[in-house]
Amino acid sequence: ISCPHLKQLTMKVYRNINNYKECIVPLLQRLSNVEYLTLLLAINGTKKINTIRESFLKYQQESIGCTVDYFNNNYGQCQIYSFPFIGNRLDFISNRFPLFDINNAFSMVTMLLLFDDVKPFENLFFARIARDLPYLKTLEMFNGLEQQEKTIVTTNNLEFTHLSTLILFDIHMDYAEQFFYRSYLPRLIELAIHRDILLAIITQNQQKARDNCSKVEHLVTSEKLNDSVDAVRNFFLLAFH
Repeated sequence: ISCPHLKQLTMKVYRNINNYKECIVPLLQRLSNVEYLTLLLAINGTKKINTIRESFLKYQQESIGCTVDYFNNNYGQCQIYSFPFIGNRLDFISNRFPLFDINNAFSMVTMLLLFDDVKPFENLFFARIARDLPYLKTLEMFNGLEQQEKTIVTTNNLEFTHLSTLILFDIHMDYAEQFFYRSYLPRLIELAIHRDILLAIITQNQQKARDNCSKVEHLVTSEKLNDSVDAVRNFFLLAFH
């Protein structure tokens, strides 16, 4: 590839990049004349991540953000993004990602995938999401860890104004309670959830949960409902029309 007159380039890669050195580095080395480079990259692997991070921050400390994260499953990732942030989607965001800053850099994000096998997501984390990501429409979660700060929760009415799709296949029960009992979901129309967690929510039969599920039109469960289909139908009237 030869682009001697290219002055501006925007690159968005949402999938994790396994061959960063072979695929991305040669491309960037050919862009010596580019004056405006906008990046959104996710780099897979645990080796040389810090080297990659330092190579970006060395030259563009103010306009480039770079976050390194490691998980208990021996998985590591490096996310590189330029400011102002151009994406509307963030994947595999943990408690350690600088999601909340004074500049509201990620305020336009509409799709968010949360993952953490090191630390649970607490109520304060979700309160900040509700406040700092006002346009969030799709939220997917992976976290099997029990919340540790349930006894100090001070608010039971977090409002996710635009959230329409919620995916909760691989979570601890605490997060279902977080959304259905301690949040307000006025636009929730799509729900994907682990069957046993869904049945536990239905069994408790709280009015707040009923209200949050009242507009759901599309319901997907991890396993077949079998004998529980009538109870679920009564809870999700629109989903079975």
